[in-house]
Amino acid sequence: MRRDLLIVAAAILVVVAVLAVGCLSSGIARADILSVTTDKDLYHSNEVMKIAVDVTSSGKLDNTLLKIEGIEDRYGNLRLTREIAANLTPGTNQFAEDFRLPSCSHCAGLDAGTYFVNVTIEKDGVIMDMVSHQVQIEQ
Repeated sequence: MRRDLLIVAAAILVVVAVLAVGCLSSGIARADILSVTTDKDLYHSNEVMKIAVDVTSSGKLDNTLLKIEGIEDRYGNLRLTREIAANLTPGTNQFAEDFRLPSCSHCAGLDAGTYFVNVTIEKDGVIMDMVSHQVQIEQ
């Protein structure tokens, strides 16, 4: 009898623990990058690249950081670096940034080719999601 009672009590304790962990973890908001797009796939010297980022959040997330980086030149320098402080609301959050390419791409170390725009969403230094988008640059 005591053994049966002990087994039932242990089973109830396990169920309560599982429910408590489930409730706590579901209360933490998440953010995911839905899309990263540019207005064109091919760019030339001195053109403006329009970058659009859609981020979805499962809840309110204040003090979130959206980083847009990329277009690495032949010297290893990132020609595109933007940080956007964001307070995300539940649902889809949209961001738009304009970036002007150098007037002489070759002079700036950007030879014709494929380049990446990397977008990261961070909260308190923790990366929540990361997406890359590629573009072509010609002279």
